[in-house]
Amino acid sequence: MTGPRRVIAIAIAFATAAVTGCAYLDGDAEPLPPVAGSPETPTATDASTAEAMANDIADASPDEPAATTSTTITTTLPPTTTIPPPLGVDELILGPDGIGGALLGADPDTSVNYISSILGAPTDDSGWVDPLEFYLCRGTTVRRVEWGVLSVMFGDESDIATGRTHLISWTYGLIDRLGDEPLGLRTAGGVTLGDQLDGLRSEFGSIAVDEGDADLDIPPSFYIGPTLRGLSTGIDDDDYVLVIIGGSGCTG
Repeated sequence: MTGPRRVIAIAIAFATAAVTGCAYLDGDAEPLPPVAGSPETPTATDASTAEAMANDIADASPDEPAATTSTTITTTLPPTTTIPPPLGVDELILGPDGIGGALLGADPDTSVNYISSILGAPTDDSGWVDPLEFYLCRGTTVRRVEWGVLSVMFGDESDIATGRTHLISWTYGLIDRLGDEPLGLRTAGGVTLGDQLDGLRSEFGSIAVDEGDADLDIPPSFYIGPTLRGLSTGIDDDDYVLVIIGGSGCTG
């Protein structure tokens, strides 16, 4: 006997035993009177309940498992949003042909807008002035725009172009303001202010150096080519880069 029939038989036997007590141990014995308050005292209600349970089990399909209740916890996460990194100073690579996308010979307003989109508004702008008033530049007019210790110079005459205003040079760093903003501008090989001259030699192969003249307040300098040079603490490999300059045409 298996399945629901076995369960029904057990339930009926349980119900019968609950009613007759322990009389099945001795056929001639009288049933013992129930003990008041005993949790094992059988009642008619117990028998009815057992029979009802047996009927419920019999009605269940043998092929269907007992119903179970499960709880599923669903966690809703916020959607993932991919935000491109902001344009930063890594864009402004210091090179002999310009600074980032602002190339030597480029239009002044275009160059200023480009650098401002990365570094913010300029900290100073001279406007167009006579080069003899402020700078040692060729041509008839010049303009200097600054973002902290980064400055770019525009003029209407250089080795690149003449007769129109254009970007003629850039300078990154000031000797007396090492560590000022904007920080992190560097050459394509990763050299920035405060790095040793050895880094420039490793990147460019060789550099020319000049000891300068302390009596005339001329600091040591290095030269990488006609449009890339700078100032340093000395001329040895372990001396440090103080200023990097690109372009030509002005020394102011």
